Amino acid sequence: MSQPILKIERDGHVAILTFNRPDKLNALSPDLMQQFGATLDAINRDDEVRCVVITGAGDRAFSVGFDLDGLEMPDTTPGLSAATNFNFDTIMKIWNLRIPVIAAVNGYAVAAGSNIAMICDVTIASEKAKFGEPEIRHGALSPLMLQPWFNSNAKMIHYLYYTGDTISADEALHLGMIARVVPHTQLLNEAVRMAQRIALVPAYCVRMTKDSLRRSYEIMGFVNAQYQHKANDTLVLGARGIPEKDRLFGLMQQGDMKTFLQERDGPFKN
Repeated sequence: MSQPILKIERDGHVAILTFNRPDKLNALSPDLMQQFGATLDAINRDDEVRCVVITGAGDRAFSVGFDLDGLEMPDTTPGLSAATNFNFDTIMKIWNLRIPVIAAVNGYAVAAGSNIAMICDVTIASEKAKFGEPEIRHGALSPLMLQPWFNSNAKMIHYLYYTGDTISADEALHLGMIARVVPHTQLLNEAVRMAQRIALVPAYCVRMTKDSLRRSYEIMGFVNAQYQHKANDTLVLGARGIPEKDRLFGLMQQGDMKTFLQERDGPFKN
């Protein structure tokens, strides 16, 4: 039997979700995103679940973002808007979930994978983890603009957005992007331990505290900023006549991912 692309486990009041495409570095296919969104909706209705842990299968990646291998881009503006809306709304389900979510980042968390890790209430990382949002290099934007809200060094974050560079777990900790770096072999156990401690607290109080925390960010403009960024993302994705973007998207749609990655990231290796 084939393995599920999203593993769902329970440990008492804790739900553990695992992106399970290790051979694809847990890239987020449309089917995986559909299952992920539906699972978050089901958890939101289940009062027995008091905390969620999200991680990736294998030792190499939490998730490298949307699966670009042979990606078919919508050829109409409504189709493109629907696609960006779906991805945006799915990731925002973590923000709107009634209970806390802990990301256990076991390897590369880049592009939309970084977004999922960063929008969780608590993010801890293995010493092997790496973070980055390289989409700008091939003519796209990150699905959400999260870093200005959750880090302690705005100027360095600007640099990372402008270059698409990837940083280590220790660098992410220094920037305030994540809460803790732990030994790789202890990552999931530590994430579940933290989740179990949250689950010991009266559930209604935790729910109301998450609500207050969300509202605090939203009063400062968090959600409006994300919607504006989504509009910019849609505009950039639909743009034509940008030679670098047209060339790289052509390679991506042909499924020539080796050349695509070499062309995109090669100039930055030095």
